[in-house]
Amino acid sequence: MPEREAGLPAWALLQRARERVYTLPPDFPGFRARVAFFRHGVWHWGHAEARGFTPRVELLEDVRNEVERELASLLGHRRPVPFSEGEGRYPMRLVEEGPLGTGILLEDPYRSRIWVQQGRLTLVERHLPQGSFRIHLEDWTVVEKERLLPHRFLVVRRDGAGRILRVERYRDTYQRVGPYWLPQEREVVAEGEEMEAMVLRLEEMEVVA
Repeated sequence: MPEREAGLPAWALLQRARERVYTLPPDFPGFRARVAFFRHGVWHWGHAEARGFTPRVELLEDVRNEVERELASLLGHRRPVPFSEGEGRYPMRLVEEGPLGTGILLEDPYRSRIWVQQGRLTLVERHLPQGSFRIHLEDWTVVEKERLLPHRFLVVRRDGAGRILRVERYRDTYQRVGPYWLPQEREVVAEGEEMEAMVLRLEEMEVVA
């Protein structure tokens, strides 16, 4: 049944879509893994350890910060936040209906617009002082209990005048380690002034005791 026919208000539509996304438990202990990282035509190998949602990486200094930043993003987006304490704190309303689903406008600091279709997020738009970005969520991985993890998505970044600065295509894969679904590989191809490619891979992963 189309979202509009379901007759749900904006808050309930967005809550349902957000709560379908897989998250790790608050007491997630973390993991250890070997790291393979590709950037600027070169592979780097090292180790990573996350205590809870905070990663630390053993790699050359010139790539360590970037790998830690990617891992922090991957883990941070799996951190459990009750909907009522996140986007559900803000007034919101339905503003659009179309091929992307139902558009919801939030009165939050980022002037967010979020589209939901058939219980899934399809697009997230946020505005920052220096510009804006849109995340086009194209494909999801279905894990236990019909929970969802983003598999393929596109990020479009714009400057303050609305001009496109950079387009990034992401492909994320996951693996089950013990009771948890954890990141396995992230591939990013970015188009800006030049084309760039990045791969982050985690191997021999184990949950921290």
